[in-house]
Amino acid sequence: MKKILITVLMIFSLTVGAFAQRGGQRGARPAGPPPAFDGGPGQRPDPINNLKAALNLTDSQVTAIQALMQTRQDRAKTIMADIDAKRQALDALLNTTAPNPTSVGNAAIALNAAEKTMGAERDWFISELKKLLTGDQQATLDKLIAAGTPIPGLMGPGGGPRGGGMRGPRPGGF
Repeated sequence: MKKILITVLMIFSLTVGAFAQRGGQRGARPAGPPPAFDGGPGQRPDPINNLKAALNLTDSQVTAIQALMQTRQDRAKTIMADIDAKRQALDALLNTTAPNPTSVGNAAIALNAAEKTMGAERDWFISELKKLLTGDQQATLDKLIAAGTPIPGLMGPGGGPRGGGMRGPRPGGF
């Protein structure tokens, strides 16, 4: 009985140690400057201040980037409205009693093309953002993007929503 108890305790302590070690690695912060934080407890950090700290931006650059981000947001709203309209049209075609395969296919192709415009929008934003930066700042931005670091105005890590540029698969495979 003692042997079993000792064996169980050893396995338990090894398991707990392994989980603690893995948890410590997962919670480790990436190398680089600490994120800027403007808020008090329970508030989110200001993303533009994070970008300012990461790229060492001047105040005039921050102002220009904020204007660019507003333009991006306005343009993205238009694109998202188009995507939503095409998605609703596809859903309507799919929910008919006898969906016409050609119509459904054409609607799916139109939706896919509209979703791809978000990638082009991201590329436009990056290009315009780089015009506001120095060479060193551009190199740092490229490193942040390559590392998948969330960039304000890009909707997620390294770029699109959830890092992919599109919303991901929908129920039913579309």
